[in-house]
Amino acid sequence: MNLDKLQVNACMRTGWQAVDLGFLMARAWFRPLFGAVLLAMLPLAAVLLTVFRDSPFWVLFIVWWLKPFWERLPLYIASRRLFDEDVGVRASIRTFPLKDILPWLLWRRFSVQRAFDNPVTVLEELRGTQRRARLRVLHGKYSDVALGNQLTCFCFELLTCFGLVLVFDFFTPDSFNANITDRYGDLTLLGEWVYTLAGIAAIGLVMPFHTMAGFALYLNRRIELEAWDIEISFRKLASRKRTAAEGSAGILASLLLALLIAAGTPGDVSAAVQHDRDSAAELIDQVLAGDDFGRERTVRKWRFRDWGETKGEDGFPEWLIDFFEWWETHVNWSTDFSGAAVWLKIILVTVFAGLLVYLIRRYRGPLSRLVRARRKEAAPEVLFGLDVTPQSLPADVPGEVMTRWRNGSQREALSLLYRASLSRLIDRYELEFRSSHTEAECVALVRARGIDSLSDYFWRLTDVWRRLAYGHQVPAGETVQGLCSGWCKELSDEPG
Repeated sequence: MNLDKLQVNACMRTGWQAVDLGFLMARAWFRPLFGAVLLAMLPLAAVLLTVFRDSPFWVLFIVWWLKPFWERLPLYIASRRLFDEDVGVRASIRTFPLKDILPWLLWRRFSVQRAFDNPVTVLEELRGTQRRARLRVLHGKYSDVALGNQLTCFCFELLTCFGLVLVFDFFTPDSFNANITDRYGDLTLLGEWVYTLAGIAAIGLVMPFHTMAGFALYLNRRIELEAWDIEISFRKLASRKRTAAEGSAGILASLLLALLIAAGTPGDVSAAVQHDRDSAAELIDQVLAGDDFGRERTVRKWRFRDWGETKGEDGFPEWLIDFFEWWETHVNWSTDFSGAAVWLKIILVTVFAGLLVYLIRRYRGPLSRLVRARRKEAAPEVLFGLDVTPQSLPADVPGEVMTRWRNGSQREALSLLYRASLSRLIDRYELEFRSSHTEAECVALVRARGIDSLSDYFWRLTDVWRRLAYGHQVPAGETVQGLCSGWCKELSDEPG
């Protein structure tokens, strides 16, 4: 394994980033991977379709059951291309990995991490206890991602299969009498064949992506465990050191050669063309006055690319004029209005659907943030060690505060007023205080509500409470009386 030839960037990725890398690998190498799937699958599928021509669903079931067998050849080819080894499909078939295939077709067939575990069997060729120990090390935190990859690709197989069936049903003319269902809604023999062929095609199309996603998860886990990124960095550093040393020797040789050339060069050398400041300025003005620099145009509206070169005399593109002329020539609105209307409707619906898909994909980030439901936490019952539940408060908060104050319990009095204020802010104004918030953060949340009088009162109350709670500075009685009056005005059920 030569890490210097690794075709992907060896860096730490999350599980889903590794799956995305696998999809990119499948897209880059899709032709050989898909060709490998076809060469492995189609011969057996053709034989089975001949044998089970009256029950084609059995063929689909057998092909689906043998998926662990079909996935081995694309995995083998990708493992070689990953290190820049151009292995042909036919050469790979001659070395087709068949070791430990029976367990994958029997009790391991329904493994939800098959694509993630396959490299251990196919590439590392581990079996028995060694394989189980290796899988315990590799699985780690990626088991759920491997399960998600399996389910996602299976759903894509179903969508592709049903999509191909709908395309066949939609574009087959009624004059062919190619009905996939009978009058009772049951599948005909033709329908079974259509679903079977569509299912085989869906398996072949999705399999490279499913296999490469699991392979990328396997690679990402090995990069984490074996520190491939660090090893490659050290190798690049050593290579740069060698290159710098070779470059220093080359520079010295170049300087020596330049000195020898300079020693043999005649001393009087004159330029072929000389310009003074005035002649140079005149030449620059001539160049700027030419066609290449003399045109300036500002466009501030949407237009088709190369609009000026393709539009006709009336300002419309030639292709658009040709399309309407063809439509007038080939479509008779008087006798074939229904057919033309149907096709026009199909064109408009297709264009609209394509535009909608593009907009959703283009703005999927902002849309996801827009529709994401904001998670609301339950209102805390304790803040700063204070019970802020409404049930813990007396009926007359200001009266109870002043009673405790006159009895000499200053800390308990201000504590009651402060937690009563927090409780009312949570219940009445629905402020989302958290148990992790500080007093200053609570003040900022109240200020953000935009009620100046309430914000000023709560700031004064918080300041007095912090001075007493942390600085042991007892406020004057008039200050406490003013805070009680402010509480009646801002937070009492009966203001005033």
